[in-house]
Amino acid sequence: MKASSALCFSVSLANTRAFDDNAGSPRPVFVPRVDKVVVDKSRRRLTLMGRQRVVRSYRISLGGDNRTPSGRYLVAGRNPKSPNHLALRLSRQAPSDTERSGGLLLHGTPDWLGPLGIALKGSDWTTGGIAVANDDIEEIWNLVTDGTPVEIRP
Repeated sequence: MKASSALCFSVSLANTRAFDDNAGSPRPVFVPRVDKVVVDKSRRRLTLMGRQRVVRSYRISLGGDNRTPSGRYLVAGRNPKSPNHLALRLSRQAPSDTERSGGLLLHGTPDWLGPLGIALKGSDWTTGGIAVANDDIEEIWNLVTDGTPVEIRP
């Protein structure tokens, strides 16, 4: 009888302790606020900046035939139902008379490709926009707020 009592006490103590100290639960990860997005077209990198420090960096795909324009943009909106997984709409901060006033998209890969979308990573396949892997666009979506400045460098 003592052995079964000890076993029950041990199991209940283990369950209580696991609950009390959050064992097995992920610890919160604190990420600095993103206050700028920098796209370096020549290096094919998108970098999230916070307080002039790198928060995250991602490999990107661009528009073929050098269609992705350089310049200063703002994150102007979101499309959660984009055919390219998720999309952030980027609009020009101050378009000149010679520049188109429209914007472009920062997006993931086409949903219909499923896991094969990873094969597009690093190749210039998008139509004038900026593309990242679906896992990356999900992270960017959560870290970057509307109104964040975006600088696209040649």
